[in-house]
Amino acid sequence: MTTEPARTELLLHDDARLLAAVGAVISFSSTRCGLPTESQEALTSAAVAACKETFPLLKAGAESDPELKMVVSDYPDRVEVEIQHEGEATPTAGLDSFAGNLQAAGSAGLNAALQKTSVDRVQYETKNGVSRMTLIKYCQRGATV
Repeated sequence: MTTEPARTELLLHDDARLLAAVGAVISFSSTRCGLPTESQEALTSAAVAACKETFPLLKAGAESDPELKMVVSDYPDRVEVEIQHEGEATPTAGLDSFAGNLQAAGSAGLNAALQKTSVDRVQYETKNGVSRMTLIKYCQRGATV
């Protein structure tokens, strides 16, 4: 098996049946970098929860159904799951700017999934109307958090 980093891109529509693909891709990438099974499941759970909570925020394109883009990348020391979607740019950065005020809308929100220490680092960015969240899980070998 190659040791070169792998990158897998998925375009997901709001259909729960497609979330099985998320688990399969994360499992593949996590196994490549040596992430233990419990950590793989935690990262998958956080990514699936993030997708479910992002679907209502998607902005439909002119000729297509709304979709989010997920990129799963593995490196020797970590797995990164990037979730991005188009929408209005907001003036603030952080969890609330990525997912809106989910708790005010009566939802547990991304906070609930991410506070369970399912991931080691979460990065947010909004640029040119595209919101991007990256979930990062470090592998034990050689990684420092």
